[in-house]
Amino acid sequence: MNDEVFFERVEQIRKKMFAIAFSYFKSESMAIDMVDEAVYKGFLKKRSLRQEEFFETWLIRILMNTCATHYKKESRHRSYEEFVVEHSSELELNTQKLELMDAVSRLPEDLRKIITIKYFGGYTNQEIASTLKIPMGTVASRIRRALELLRTDLEEKK
Repeated sequence: MNDEVFFERVEQIRKKMFAIAFSYFKSESMAIDMVDEAVYKGFLKKRSLRQEEFFETWLIRILMNTCATHYKKESRHRSYEEFVVEHSSELELNTQKLELMDAVSRLPEDLRKIITIKYFGGYTNQEIASTLKIPMGTVASRIRRALELLRTDLEEKK
């Protein structure tokens, strides 16, 4: 894959990548940074991509790993509430969206990944299974479990 084709394909999925990164950090600037970092890492390793038809899956996986690594580093340095307060002024989020995103961030990592890809990235269950290299049944059961946890969490807050 040459450089021009690489960046054309990146542009086709940039919005999905941004939505996934934004769901981790609730900050436009952080999401942009994570997308840029994932694209850079992908560009450096583009020769390791064996089948070009899996480009999108491959790059989304790089993005998720980049976000997860950075999220863990950030959470060690300060609390989630401090992080959200600092970045919430960048985008005026209504309280319902903020509560939902906060609830998603409290999900276990495996459930948070699936919810993020499904609802913020807009991927199908089959695409999620392919991206995470897990069976379709596992994807479906994790989505159900995550939605149950989110529903319970949000009902308890009200």
